[in-house]
Amino acid sequence: MIKVYKVLTLVFALFILTVSLTSQKSAASVPDYFPLRVGDSWKYRSIGEDSEYTVKVVSAEKQADGTMLYLLEKLAGVKIDDWYSKTTDWVLMHREAYPEQPGLEVKYQPAMQYLKNPLVVGAKWNWKGKSVTQTEASESNEVVGTEMVEVPAGKFRAMKIVSQVSDGGAMKTRTSWYADGVGLVKTTTEAGQIKYGFELVDYSFKKASPKK
Repeated sequence: MIKVYKVLTLVFALFILTVSLTSQKSAASVPDYFPLRVGDSWKYRSIGEDSEYTVKVVSAEKQADGTMLYLLEKLAGVKIDDWYSKTTDWVLMHREAYPEQPGLEVKYQPAMQYLKNPLVVGAKWNWKGKSVTQTEASESNEVVGTEMVEVPAGKFRAMKIVSQVSDGGAMKTRTSWYADGVGLVKTTTEAGQIKYGFELVDYSFKKASPKK
């Protein structure tokens, strides 16, 4: 009887270990194209120019429903604060504010579906609402495929997203590239003859090995 009990105990322990390892492997295999960890930061430079901006995750606050609300601080000549959360399906944007210009802010209710989580080729989503300047705005987004992108921060296999964007004016085409475990590595915008963009120069956390 004691021998049977020991065998059953061993089998149960092995089962728990197997489930735990399987769960960890599954969690680790889920791509993360919008990492949010307090203290992480990114530096971007305008393509063909010298202007730069930085983004940093400065805080995380647990909400009543159990989700974490992350505050990202963007410094681009002016200070911009953005609040994001993540679900199993979406990266959600809740609010944008310019703290140095009181009253210049927007709260998205319901939260804006900013990015699919995780990104998959063929995914599409749309959004309509008010921008921070209270003008009518809309976006139509599609993940069109994967591409190798080389920027000053390195070479990455990235998901390419093409977006049609309107913000109280003419339609613009924005193209963005997101790398797993790193986030946004490059973005370009075209509006008629006007073209501009930014690319990742450096980021604070341990750099992932370039993917072949």
